[in-house]
Amino acid sequence: MNSTASTVPLWERSTLQDAAGKTLRPGGLTLTDRALSLTNFPKHSRILDVGCGLGATVEHLNNVHHFKGYGIDISSRQLSQAPSGLRLSLANADCLPFPDNSFNGIICECVLSLLPDISKTIGEFKRILNSTGTLIITDIYQRGQNSSGLISGSCATNPLNTVELESAISNHQLHTIIKEDHSKLLAELAARLIFSGEKSIIPKGSCCSKPGYMLLIAKQNKL
Repeated sequence: MNSTASTVPLWERSTLQDAAGKTLRPGGLTLTDRALSLTNFPKHSRILDVGCGLGATVEHLNNVHHFKGYGIDISSRQLSQAPSGLRLSLANADCLPFPDNSFNGIICECVLSLLPDISKTIGEFKRILNSTGTLIITDIYQRGQNSSGLISGSCATNPLNTVELESAISNHQLHTIIKEDHSKLLAELAARLIFSGEKSIIPKGSCCSKPGYMLLIAKQNKL
């Protein structure tokens, strides 16, 4: 890998797109569809994809599930490569450009572990969800005792601590209804990246001894 490539975050490298497709995450749209099958969104629901990247999930929400898909991302480079005509915005996950109670659902896949303040972000999600809103999270999480990560520029940088995550969810008047382990999908993507020559995916030092990948679905508490 040359020096230029090493300064580009993993999610903007061609090796990740080659290995994971345009969703840029373990499980791709198959895991997204698994999550949606566990919810009960009616047609035309407003669903926000936080960290939408190249817009693949938003396009899928519109064309396959007939939702009104929206997306936000901090990468102007990735948004510029998304299909035209999608409802995409350049924004941070903890400062969303939408009014209160404006979405039926939020999807946040392989993004939350990259953010500096999970509780603040969950609070922002809570703000824009309507009273029956549902939050879908898929992300890398800590299964082993060592929690530090050295895989820079990816959601493997800082695997989620599920105790802290569920505490943040509870503190913002949401509650977890489903939690599933999908670590096999993480292992499959890691293998494809390694065989594609992406050396940064190989953990160094004491990095996360047994990282896993999970699906978590939470809903608003009833008033």
